[in-house]
Amino acid sequence: MAVSFDEIDFDVVLKLVSRRVSDRSVLKLIKSWLHAGVMEEGTVRTTPAGTPQGGVISPLLANIVLHELDRVWEQRCGHLGVLVRYADDLVVLCATEAAAIESLRRIELILERLQLQVNREKTRIVEARYGRNGFDFLGFHHRVKESWRWRGRWYMQQWPSVRAMKAIRRKVKDALAARSVLSTTLKERIRELNPVLRGWGQYFAVGNSKRKFSAVDRYVYLRLAIFLRRKRQRSNLSWSGPELLQQFKALGLYRLVGTVSYAKGAHAVR
Repeated sequence: MAVSFDEIDFDVVLKLVSRRVSDRSVLKLIKSWLHAGVMEEGTVRTTPAGTPQGGVISPLLANIVLHELDRVWEQRCGHLGVLVRYADDLVVLCATEAAAIESLRRIELILERLQLQVNREKTRIVEARYGRNGFDFLGFHHRVKESWRWRGRWYMQQWPSVRAMKAIRRKVKDALAARSVLSTTLKERIRELNPVLRGWGQYFAVGNSKRKFSAVDRYVYLRLAIFLRRKRQRSNLSWSGPELLQQFKALGLYRLVGTVSYAKGAHAVR
């Protein structure tokens, strides 16, 4: 579930901020920030509502407003399920379908008071028991899977979502694009690529990402082989040869496989 901040009223934001901030100069600064508008292709466009997209203060304002949702949920709706929220993305974990439907209704009512709306395109109710369905949250795909070791025990697992996999492939492809193939060495390209792989891998390393990490490693080897084909002008260069893989490793290529950190103390889902 996601919340749309495109139409949030400025007065609502300032009212909630003023509960904790009494300094008028600060409130005036935030008001000016909200009314500053958005620059698009060199032209400033004023916005009568909504937080400034891309502004450094936008995540803070979003949390200030949605803290009201957290507060009301804890006081009045906690019996329906567990609400997990990060900025404007949230998930409610419920025991029954009826509780999930009621949770969505309550959230819509609370957001209506804040003059916000649920983003319908990113909101759905899924039955996650016994792996029937899964859901994406913060880049991970979450799904209940049966243990391969202990049959009959089901655990909530998570791995990079389809969108996250597409994103890392795009970054790898861009890093190894055809630009200046002849003027850069393989070692230089690997040096540029490693921080991309390391940063992405460290985020998704907590979970059940082994298969996805292996798929990304294979894709990296493929793109490096394509780079070498162009550089050496050899169309028959195999990407999966052991000698070629050893060459990549010798040049310090960061590998994702082997970096997964599995959660400790996991509990079976009934």
